[in-house]
Amino acid sequence: MYDAIFAPTDGSARSEVALEHAIDLATQYDATLHTQYVVESSPAFGNNIDSETEEEIYGSLFDAGDRAVAAVADRAKTADLEVETSVVRGVPHETILEYVDENDVDLVVMATSGRTGSSRELIGSVAERVVRSSPVPVVTVNVDEDDSA
Repeated sequence: MYDAIFAPTDGSARSEVALEHAIDLATQYDATLHTQYVVESSPAFGNNIDSETEEEIYGSLFDAGDRAVAAVADRAKTADLEVETSVVRGVPHETILEYVDENDVDLVVMATSGRTGSSRELIGSVAERVVRSSPVPVVTVNVDEDDSA
């Protein structure tokens, strides 16, 4: 049923709880687990910057992304799953939806809120936008403060 399960991460404890669900599903369906960390673009810097300037502006954020996807990959490999990782710069919900389209993802699993906590009453803005626009099913994991500690 599911060959490719996508669990975007922001490196937060909340996304780690959602990852547990993604790993469980990937194990049940013998699916490849995909993960991605999106370094959020700042409109102040524009989109047309050279790689040296990008490194200067976003370097530490890309480092955080590398650590986050490496942690996901380690957990997936421990569960004996194939895993695909990426760290990219963009608008989070748009980049997640592009990844779904470009990688034949069958299911997205994500927390309802991430690093910034509950910015909306029921579901985080990134998760809400993904749910509303995704061409594939999205499993959202509501994580309590106690679950993510």
